[in-house]
Amino acid sequence: MCPVGVRTSHSTHALETGVAKLWLLLVGVNQYEDEEIPSLQYSALDCQGLGEALHAATQAFPQKEVIIYNDFASKQPKLANVLTSLREIAAVTKPIDTVLFYFSGHGMLEPSTQQVILCLQDTQKSNLIDTGLQLQEVLQLLENCSAQQQLLILDACHSGGMTLLGARGEVDPQLNPTPELVEILRQRAAKRKGFYALLSCDRSQQSWEFPQLGHGVFTYYLIRGLKGEAADSQGIIEADGLYRYVYHQTLTYIDKANQQLRVINQLKKGRGDNSIHPEYPSQTPKRIVEGVGEVILGIKPKNIPASRHPRQALIVEGLDQSQASLSLSKILSTAGSFAVNYWTIRGNNSQSNVRKAIQKCLLAESFAELTTNSPNIDTIATVLLYLRGQIQETEQGEAILLLSDEVTINRAWLKKQLRRCQSQQIIILDCPIENGGGKVSLRDWLEELQLGLDAGQCLIAAAVSPENREKFANTLLATLNQGIQASGLTAAAWITQLQVEFAQTDIQLYFWLSGSQGIIEVLPGKTIFSSENMQEKAENIHNYPPDDLSSEVGIDYAYLRDLLQAQRWQEADRETTNLILKVVEKQPYLDIDTINKIPCKDLYTIDKLWVSYSHGRFGFSVQSRIWEGIKDCAATDPMLALMIGSAKVAASETCIDFANRVGWRLRDYWLDYNSLTWEGDAPMGHLPYVGFFEPIWRVKVLGVWEWHSAIATANWWELCVALFRRIETCKNGSSI
Repeated sequence: MCPVGVRTSHSTHALETGVAKLWLLLVGVNQYEDEEIPSLQYSALDCQGLGEALHAATQAFPQKEVIIYNDFASKQPKLANVLTSLREIAAVTKPIDTVLFYFSGHGMLEPSTQQVILCLQDTQKSNLIDTGLQLQEVLQLLENCSAQQQLLILDACHSGGMTLLGARGEVDPQLNPTPELVEILRQRAAKRKGFYALLSCDRSQQSWEFPQLGHGVFTYYLIRGLKGEAADSQGIIEADGLYRYVYHQTLTYIDKANQQLRVINQLKKGRGDNSIHPEYPSQTPKRIVEGVGEVILGIKPKNIPASRHPRQALIVEGLDQSQASLSLSKILSTAGSFAVNYWTIRGNNSQSNVRKAIQKCLLAESFAELTTNSPNIDTIATVLLYLRGQIQETEQGEAILLLSDEVTINRAWLKKQLRRCQSQQIIILDCPIENGGGKVSLRDWLEELQLGLDAGQCLIAAAVSPENREKFANTLLATLNQGIQASGLTAAAWITQLQVEFAQTDIQLYFWLSGSQGIIEVLPGKTIFSSENMQEKAENIHNYPPDDLSSEVGIDYAYLRDLLQAQRWQEADRETTNLILKVVEKQPYLDIDTINKIPCKDLYTIDKLWVSYSHGRFGFSVQSRIWEGIKDCAATDPMLALMIGSAKVAASETCIDFANRVGWRLRDYWLDYNSLTWEGDAPMGHLPYVGFFEPIWRVKVLGVWEWHSAIATANWWELCVALFRRIETCKNGSSI
């Protein structure tokens, strides 16, 4: 759940005037002299990048000392060097000073004493006590230190590299000291008000390095936060604000990675490929602090250089100019942060000019000057190409996209340009099909344009009839508008929304998603909102027409509306359960007969409020559309089908599929109620939760919530299906 913040006064006077001094000791270890301790790829880069970010954030503080030990620095991360610096800092600091100690590398448990050891470059696994940095010794030195503000940041539970297709290498059980770390730091925090500890992960978790980030995910967001994204409205970067930022961003990154993985797995299943990739394990940054206090780390740096990776988009309109394509270009420019070029095929726009425009968009990153060898911390290069025309075949059998009588794009030529492109790609084909299309096949186009599993590529197309040719573009636009959230919109989430939207239509959606080196963002997340934007948002709320709060049985829905308007999602969810039970006068849970008696007007009111205030993200009707897209799946476990029947197995498997899509499950486990995501950027259909159904399918086994049986799962799912069918019944009766 979202952590509760520590109240701060945001006073920086002592640091800005030089009365107080900021001491920064940063340590990062990649390579170990002992071959039995596995090397890491990014700990030294983490240390180096964090040092640069802290230097920028503390420019306004005249009194500071930065000591950095890592593989790339002149001072190597050896035990004697780090201990000497810790002792010197402890001896000279004043009470008004602030001390920050950061470590990125392996943490280990000493087998005989169970002490937590921070492994330095010269640490020997066979003699951890004498050659490693004992955490208790670090804490004792800080205890002897006069500085009243002390911050300890540990990224010490690494488990090797991770790509967007899974983890690499086996994990040494000795390399997971998180339970002991948490306990030791809790004891330390209880003794001193000004002590503040940040850990990269919680108990039973480990820290992950993602090559596509060029850093460990925890430190990656520490760096971005210190570059200004974690600053408050006054530009102050304080430890608790930095933690909240890193907490949400780390969880969001893992969630986005899982979104992308689910779509890739869906494609693999559709092709009969059973090599399904497991979802990524959670990494939840943890804060340990007692009492009320503040630890100020810096001020938002000014004049941060812009990323060298512009996001390029090209809209090519080969049909009559469409308002939808114009609106699409606007939303890509504003919410998508793309540099958008809009082309209509008329006048002097010849075939050669169109090809040059496509090449300029796709190859922009190829022509960019590389000013550094280190990975860019801000933005991954992304191109978006939207082509609107008619696909045809020439008499010679060549596949072409007809933009006008004189302008065509050859599929083979387009594929060649895609292969030359070094950026992530989002390619959209809006191509009405005449009379079924004959030999023309959008599926063939998508299969031919695919670059392989590792390339960062998203392909989207839909087969629509000429008389309904605006439907696809309008749906693209609508789902993009729904996706404007603080966390942004990934290509995987966009595909999922489009699947839901087209599930009940005769429009066939085609898509492809690949990429092991990064998450493809259609709309990047926004972490900073200006006061002007917040004021504009508040004013827009008052411009909406009054909500329809009508009820067939005299229920007052004003409180639910107020909770949803305030985005108090968990309280609104509980109020929804109470109202549903009140409407049908049934306690404590609903059965199928009662579900079928829910008044349509009341069901409409509740659903409309959820859909409206979540901008189309939550609501029973949203969940119903997701169900429509998966409800006809057949059972895949023949042995279990023989035992309990195919219908029960299919219902159980559909239930699990649905729960995975809406985020009620995490990997192989169901989340308990309090662990659901109570944020506006939760997965589509995540809320409201059906708390008015009896959870008969859960038993507690060794502290883990699991399914009791496939039969119980299927029985519970029948209740959900009854609710979705009630929604459809009301909708068909023009009541919802």
